[in-house]
Formats: sequence, structure tokens, C-alpha cells
Amino acid sequence: MIRRWTIALLGVAALGLAAAQGQPLNSPVYYLVTAPALAEGVPFHGELTLASGQNFKDGSYLDVFVVRSAGLETVDLRAESDEFGPHLALFGPDGTLLDSNDYVSSERAYAARVRTYLPEAGTYLLVVSGVSSYDLGRYTVTRDRYVAPPKVVVDLDFPGRYEGYLNEAMADMVWVTLAEPATVVADLRSTMFDTVLEVYDERGRFIDANDDHVGTDSRLVLELEPGRYEFLVKAYWETEEGAYVLDVDHYQAPPVVEVGVEAPGAFEGFLAPDAVDVYLLTLRAPAEVTVDLRSTAFDTFLEAFDAAGDWIDSNDDHGDTTDSRLVLRLEAGTYRFVASGYWSGDSGPYTIDFTW
Repeated sequence: MIRRWTIALLGVAALGLAAAQGQPLNSPVYYLVTAPALAEGVPFHGELTLASGQNFKDGSYLDVFVVRSAGLETVDLRAESDEFGPHLALFGPDGTLLDSNDYVSSERAYAARVRTYLPEAGTYLLVVSGVSSYDLGRYTVTRDRYVAPPKVVVDLDFPGRYEGYLNEAMADMVWVTLAEPATVVADLRSTMFDTVLEVYDERGRFIDANDDHVGTDSRLVLELEPGRYEFLVKAYWETEEGAYVLDVDHYQAPPVVEVGVEAPGAFEGFLAPDAVDVYLLTLRAPAEVTVDLRSTAFDTFLEAFDAAGDWIDSNDDHGDTTDSRLVLRLEAGTYRFVASGYWSGDSGPYTIDFTW
């Protein structure tokens, strides 16, 4: 009785607050006998209006649906609209919130989806509302049974290319066997999703991973011993899917560009992907040296080393730009200034200036 009285008092308090603010609050339909039941594979076309029920918390308009289940199934519940951003919340038979979502990619303007395993038989409640409290409009809600697609496990000859299709919330396993030690480059590309590439050895031990190499594509360069390796293809977001291409090949390092600098001056270069350009500065007397690395094509990164290869200093962004600058007080001698991009795949023209 305490719980019922508490709920009743909360409802009266909420209605009283709305009345005090001069705005009526429409009580939502929570009763199982009046809420429509969602049938598998049958779309329900509804509309949130000013006459719809409202959430006592923020006043958002909502509709309630019954999802009856025999349990031991995964349901795929989806709401789509061209007029507002829908929000879905699924509650268990005991009133526990099981899952919620307010965005999924769709051909419609806005969509939300809840994909949840229902462990027990009973009556579940699905609440359809807007992301914002003022959202109104027509929508379609559907219920489907989710059947996971078969897991993709393939063997790829080295070097080789695999063209696949990644299903939502899945990870494809591409196995590569090396007969001898090799420096391997793996490129994962897709125009349909943000790629993630992970590599494991045959015993499942993690080796390395990459998310964004260039744009949303992924790349790994690895020194690998003979053996069998798993290249795991994933999407950054579980809801993403689509076609992709994975290339696994011998890595050919770009040639190192070395330029001698013996007097103040400006140099123009072109940075290749995965490359660094080296400028060997020779000072015949102590000096305060300023080095500026600029590019409109990529985010520059500048490092300085002494003749023994010991690191002196580095700079990424000078001021409010993506250009780089180092100002160093140096003794007479030879120094290495390494020009590169902040990201390993950066490339393009640049200018580097030496003044002292």
C-alpha cells in the first residue's frame, strides 16, 4: 500500500505543479489493457500530438506499446520519423529499464532502435517519445525478431585483398599466415562506416590496433614473425555496417629525404604518406635558431635532435595554427630537424624556414 500511495501522491503533485504553471498535463496511458500491442513484422503508424500522454518529468509527449514475448529471444524495435527525433525506452515485466536509444542511421530523417535480449516470458512496455520535450509528429514503430548473421571467418593469402560486408554489431575475422618474417602493412577502407582494425596472434594475444589513419580509414604497419595472425575488422559504432576492403601486403617504406642546411633560407618540400623529411643543419658558431614548418595540406609536426640522435625539442601547433615552430639556442655543430605530419598518413606540400 505504501508504494501505491507514493505513486498516487507523485501523480497528484505533478498534476498540481502543471496546473500551478497554467499548463494542463496529459496523463499517459500506462494500462496494459489500452496500450496497443506490437506484432512481429507489422508496422504501427502513430502520431505524437498535444493530446498524447506526457512524461511527468519533463512534459515530453509519448505513446506506450505492449511487447508480449515468450522469452529467450532478441527483439529489434525501431521507431522512424521524418518530423522529429524519436526516443525509445524498453521496460521489463517488473518495470526495470532494459534499454533505450535515440539515434540510429536510417533512410528516414530520424530513427531510434532498441535491440535487446528478452530472457523471460512476460509483458514488456515500449515507450516512444521525442528527444526534446516539444517534439511532435508522425512516426512508425516496428517490431522484428533479430537473428544474428553468420560470423565471417576467412583465410587470406599473403599478400592479398579481401572485399567484405560488415554487418551491424559484428566483427569479421580475416586470418593471414606468414611463412617468414615480414614487415606487413594492413589497410582497411570503407565509405560506409568508420573502420577499426585490430590484430591478434594465433593465441589471441593483442598486438596492435588503429582507428583513424586517413579520415575514418585504418592502417597498421607491423613487424611480424612467421605464424598465423587474426586481422579483426570492426566499426567504431556498433550501429554501423557496410562494404569494406582490407589489403594486407609487404610494407615498402618511403625513401628518406635528407637536405643539408648551412645558411639561413627557406625550403619547399612534399611530404609522402608515412614519411618524414630530415634537414641537417650545420652551425659554425653558436646561434639562436628559429625553424618554421608550414603547410596548408596537413597538420605539421617538427622535432629537433643533436648529432648523437638525442631529442632536443618538438612542436606541433604554434599559436592558433597547425603550423610548427622551434626557437632554440644551439652551440656549433650538426643538428637534425625532422619534418612530418601529426598523423602518420598526412601528406602534401610544405615550406620550412631556417633563420638565425
